[in-house]
Amino acid sequence: MFLIKPHKSCLITYLGIVFGIFSMCFSIKNIGSMDLKYFQYSLIFLMLSGICDMFDGKFARSCKRTEEQKQLGIQLDSLADTFCFLAVPVVLMISLGLNSIIDIIIYSIFCICGVTRLSYFNVVCANDTNLKSYKGLPVTTTAIIYPVVGLLLNILSLDILKIIYLELTFITSILFVLKIDVLKFRGRAYIIVPILALILLVLLLVI
Repeated sequence: MFLIKPHKSCLITYLGIVFGIFSMCFSIKNIGSMDLKYFQYSLIFLMLSGICDMFDGKFARSCKRTEEQKQLGIQLDSLADTFCFLAVPVVLMISLGLNSIIDIIIYSIFCICGVTRLSYFNVVCANDTNLKSYKGLPVTTTAIIYPVVGLLLNILSLDILKIIYLELTFITSILFVLKIDVLKFRGRAYIIVPILALILLVLLLVI
């Protein structure tokens, strides 16, 4: 009946997409109300999407899969990353009123560099599970960068915060495609990072 039969190995990836949709919806809600609580919620769901991305590969590899299911999972993960960690952050910034021509140019650079990084990963790295580091900054780091900056909501004025977000977006774009080594999460990182994310989540809720 369907093109492909959904496989349990993709469940966490699908959950990450759902969290990305929630993040986008709260961002859009912020446009109409300018209630920054909605913006904070969007940051939280972006971060939750990032946590899903951290574990989806590990979970998928623990499942018994055919070669076709494995390749479909790789493509699904890449498409999910494009939505959650490139499209969603753009909507998040637009919700703050960053919609000038300069802003749009920066968003374009951000997305082009991001999809370039993802395509490089799919061709060069996706099938190599023994890698200790990646080339270029993974796009999933937006799920950390944007929430951390969000902690400054009640410290800095909104205008200054907008400038910080825009500058970080441009810098991140360059780092996506720069030949730098970024260590791959291993071992204890799978425990430490979720704990830090939980602390960040609580901080975003209380500020």
